[in-house]
Formats: sequence, structure tokens, C-alpha cells
Amino acid sequence: MNRCFRKAVLIKLLVLPASAHPGRHPMYELLVLALLMHWPLHAYRIVKIAGEIVGPEEQISTGTLSTVLSQLVKAQLIIPADPTETPFPSDRPSRVYAITQAGRDRFGELMLDVSSHPGTVRRLFHIKALHLEWLPPASQLFLVEYYLSYCRKFLSTKHVDARDMGEHRLKQEHMSPAFHEAATALIHLKIDQWQLELAWALSLREQVIARLKLSDEAEPAAATENPT
Repeated sequence: MNRCFRKAVLIKLLVLPASAHPGRHPMYELLVLALLMHWPLHAYRIVKIAGEIVGPEEQISTGTLSTVLSQLVKAQLIIPADPTETPFPSDRPSRVYAITQAGRDRFGELMLDVSSHPGTVRRLFHIKALHLEWLPPASQLFLVEYYLSYCRKFLSTKHVDARDMGEHRLKQEHMSPAFHEAATALIHLKIDQWQLELAWALSLREQVIARLKLSDEAEPAAATENPT
């Protein structure tokens, strides 16, 4: 596995933050481009699927997604497409969009960008995890390893908070019993939630490593079949 991890480390060293695009929300941009990596889609279906992915915690309005689509067309990342190109028939009038090569390149930038939007790491990774198949296995491993590190760091912080709530004399003296109990319970809820998040990310890592092994095993076989 040393070779696999060397690939992941190299990618980590080479990845630069995705360039800024004023007015374009990175999560919505990634949502649209990621879906169009799979198929051309009607605009209303993009809105519907995007809402299912981020909901119910967050709601995306039709107006917001329409604005994002217009911006992506203007940037030549997506283009209007023939309705016959989408695999999902529709009985309602709605424009169909397809991704361009520039859009595919931008999708790759957004997938590998882990530094531009620190406040949305969890939400962005949930979207990225759905579309890892479009990245090379080593890039997949880089993303998952980054998120595992993020989960562990967050858990460590919450464990410190929990100890502090139980040991900090001033907090015990100046917080009402009800407030102290509620705050402690909330901290432990977050710990439980992030333990589940960590377990999920670890399972993703196992899947990616399995794909890396297959990829590394396939390379010598291909070289044997096609000697130079």
C-alpha cells in the first residue's frame, strides 16, 4: 500500500484552492456540475435532485438554482442540450442542460478543493462522497483522508469541551443546573453524531483502498499484455 499512499500525498501537495468565482455559491455549483457529470438533465429535475441531496436540513429554492444555472451557462461550464439526450423523459416544458469540458475541469477543481470554504466542509464532503467515482482512486483517498482528519479534529475538540464542562469551576458555579445539564447533553449529542460521521468516513476509506489495490494490480497486468 506504500505506493497508494505516495500517490495520495503527492496529490495533497499539488492541489491548490479552486479559484474564486464571485456570486457563485460553491456548494450549489458543485451540486449542479456533479449531477451533470452523470447525464444531461432538465432544469426542474436538477432542482429536485439537488433538494433531495441537501434536504431537509437545507432548502434550495427554484430561483436560487435558476440563478446558478444561468451563471454556469454564462461561464460556459454548462450548455443547453437536446431534450432527447437526457435519459429521463419529461411531460413538462423545461430546458435541458449538459456539462462542457470546462465544466468537467471545474468539477475536478471543486472536488479537490479542501481549503477555500472551511465553514462548509461537512456539507461539501457529503456531496463529494456521492461522486467520488469521477476521480482517480488516489484522489479519492486524498479526499477521504482529509475528511477523516477533519472528523477526528472536531471530535477531539468536543471531548475537550465535555471535560471542561465537568471540571471548570467557574462554569459550575455560574451556570444554572438546568443550563449546565442542557449544554453538557448537547456536547455529547455532537460527539455521538461525529462518531457516526467518523465511522462512515472509515468505511469509505476501506472502499477506496480496495479500489486502489485493484488499480495497482491492474497496471502490471496491462503492461504484461502490452509489452513495449
